[in-house]
Amino acid sequence: MNKRLKQCPVCNSNLEIVEYHCSNCDTTIKGKFGVGDLDLLTPTQQEFVKVFVCSQGNIKIVEKELGISYPTVKNRLAEVTRTLCRGKEKPGIQLSEDVLEEIEKGNLTVDEAIAKLKERS
Repeated sequence: MNKRLKQCPVCNSNLEIVEYHCSNCDTTIKGKFGVGDLDLLTPTQQEFVKVFVCSQGNIKIVEKELGISYPTVKNRLAEVTRTLCRGKEKPGIQLSEDVLEEIEKGNLTVDEAIAKLKERS
């Protein structure tokens, strides 16, 4: 069985679930059905959430399990937060993400990042 499509392959709009069918008893249920919040995440984000939850939020374990750096863990967590919380983020989160990304790219040292965060707050 294929995973559920999220976007229309023709126009890229979000698809709705409007019918469920049981192949065992041939029952069909029609209507508009919502999807769970976790289904809004990409497969990569879903895997990240699985590892994050199974490691009980321990970033060191997440880094090791996924083979990614601390700033990448923080960025992925921020992406998931944006998707699941839609507009409920605390002010300043985007700023912190930007600074972490600059550290990861090698454009800022940790000390420069701390100074940048202090001056903007």
